[in-house]
Amino acid sequence: MDDKLPEDRSTPFSGSIHSHPELSSQATRGNTCASFQYDENQKSLCLASRQSTITEEVNADSLERYSFELEEKIRDKDVSAGHSYVGAKEDEGKAKEIRREAKLEVSTDVVLRNEKYLKDFILFCSIFPSDYEFTKDMLVWQWIAEGLINLGEDEIMEGESIRCFDTLLKLGYIMPAGYNHRIDQMKYRVGEEKVNAFIQKQQYLEPKFQKYLDTEEITDSLKVDRLSLAFKEIDCINFWTSKHCGQLKMLSIHRCYGSKMKNLLPSDLFLKLQALKILNLSHTDIMALPSSVENLKALQCLDMYATPIMGLPESMRCLSNLRTLNLDGCLSLRTLPKCTSMLINLRHLVLDVVGQLQSMPAGIGKLSKLRTLRAFLVGEDEGSRIGELKDMNKLKGSLLISNLENVSTKEEAAEAYLCNKQDLKKIELQWSDLQDNKNPDEEEILESLQPPLGIEELKIFFYSGGVLPSWISNPSFTEVVSITLYKCRYCDTLPPLGELPALKFLSILEMNEVVEINSLFCRRNQITNQHRHVAFPKLEKLSFDSMAKLEKWTGVVNGDFPYLRHLIIAHCGELVVLPFLSHLNSLLHVEIINCPQLSCLPEGGLPPTLELLMIKDCPKLKERCCNDQCDDWPKVARIPAFYINNQKVSVCRDSAEISEMIA
Repeated sequence: MDDKLPEDRSTPFSGSIHSHPELSSQATRGNTCASFQYDENQKSLCLASRQSTITEEVNADSLERYSFELEEKIRDKDVSAGHSYVGAKEDEGKAKEIRREAKLEVSTDVVLRNEKYLKDFILFCSIFPSDYEFTKDMLVWQWIAEGLINLGEDEIMEGESIRCFDTLLKLGYIMPAGYNHRIDQMKYRVGEEKVNAFIQKQQYLEPKFQKYLDTEEITDSLKVDRLSLAFKEIDCINFWTSKHCGQLKMLSIHRCYGSKMKNLLPSDLFLKLQALKILNLSHTDIMALPSSVENLKALQCLDMYATPIMGLPESMRCLSNLRTLNLDGCLSLRTLPKCTSMLINLRHLVLDVVGQLQSMPAGIGKLSKLRTLRAFLVGEDEGSRIGELKDMNKLKGSLLISNLENVSTKEEAAEAYLCNKQDLKKIELQWSDLQDNKNPDEEEILESLQPPLGIEELKIFFYSGGVLPSWISNPSFTEVVSITLYKCRYCDTLPPLGELPALKFLSILEMNEVVEINSLFCRRNQITNQHRHVAFPKLEKLSFDSMAKLEKWTGVVNGDFPYLRHLIIAHCGELVVLPFLSHLNSLLHVEIINCPQLSCLPEGGLPPTLELLMIKDCPKLKERCCNDQCDDWPKVARIPAFYINNQKVSVCRDSAEISEMIA
């Protein structure tokens, strides 16, 4: 690729630089905007380029230039450190440090030079304030909406954008900012120091900084493409300039710490912004969008994250190009507009469906291009039934289907065609927790909700049928790594989940009708020792919790559970028998909690690999292993961390001291 800088500087790329070293004192006063100019014709994409990292190898054509640049950088760094280059060579430690820093900088330059479109992404990120946090998904979707990457198919563009994001993360232009446990995603922020250093190097950008104050207007507004406003006090009159930036492609409004904003936008704000592609109002105090939003015919991304907005106008029906709508964290929002089904190009509808909405908008099934929809609320009325999922076969990631008690027949359930949604990796099927009686009809309904074979995580909550579906233990589910069964309270047997080849995590909670767990839990058919199937070949963590009628767990044979590391048995009030565990040579951690009828540890003892054993609220078991005079003491004496009722039992203490400690 050509390494020359572009000569033509006439086409604007505008983005605010809130923390530019030369401008930081100005940027912290009032509302700010900055723009940078560059030649859009210099945008270049290289789909076939290999993964770029800081330490990537330099190709043969660039090797000579790379070596020259590296030596130049070493000399520059050495001189700036106040040493001679020769002196640094004599000091081996200093030389290595200088060479490491120089190689890092030159390697970064090589990455940016070989993949020039990364520069566009860095410029885009420069519009964000230093404390602005975002997810990988939202940034990638904005890049695509902006047109920074244009490779035809959504899947290809998203894949390439994600690769670029990861590259910028490795290079430090994007930094981790914590973890959002509610949405199970990392948060990020701009690497301020790296971005500022990049801007300073790009002489051809000719940065021009303009403050946006109450009494001032942005000069040359026709050249402003991207406008980022940070404010402390902002009034409707401040929007005069943005109303007249006719070529504006992105408008991003950010709150400074402690700032206030009127909760209504000017009714005519969007009349002239017909080229706008991205509108970011996240974290502001805006409670409503003006009806003039219908003029944003080109809008592709609307971000209202964490605003007190209570509803969206029906005039949004005109936003036929909208691809991303972020309403996550809008806690006052209870309904989506009726026109939602008309946004036929919508790809990402981001919100906490169960926590925010009372029902799905009628006809949402028309949004067949949707890829992101965290949950679906099954309704009783036409237009909100489970059959609306029929054509949503592009859904990816995770999907919770709630209110399944509103599905009345297996035929209706089958209309969801879950098995056709090949990009879904996590599925949660949830009924109401208010059902008090066993419902045999739910058995056929659940049987008809078979997920795609590529699913990785499955959860079933509040199921009132008596039998779990046959598909749940099908070995063809080769990607399933996690299963949670919660309050399937009328099921009296466990399916042969031991046949799932990739299962790593299994939690079974409040299945109160199960009396015995036997060999059928491990394998479907009884087979001879010569052809025995290894049960749970990849399972690492197993939890039985709150199984009120469970009395026995048997059927585990030598070879089963070869990778089991954590075993938790809790609140099983009738449990009296545990299986052989001594052969589980990967087992490290065992907890037995509130099992008052359990009177002894498994026959054959515990495996020598065990590092931690916790026994709590098990009075009969405590008496069996509390000191060296007890029958089960030999089974626990060698365990490094052994606790009874939250107190560590040490073999170095005499039996009287131990008995007194745990009494």
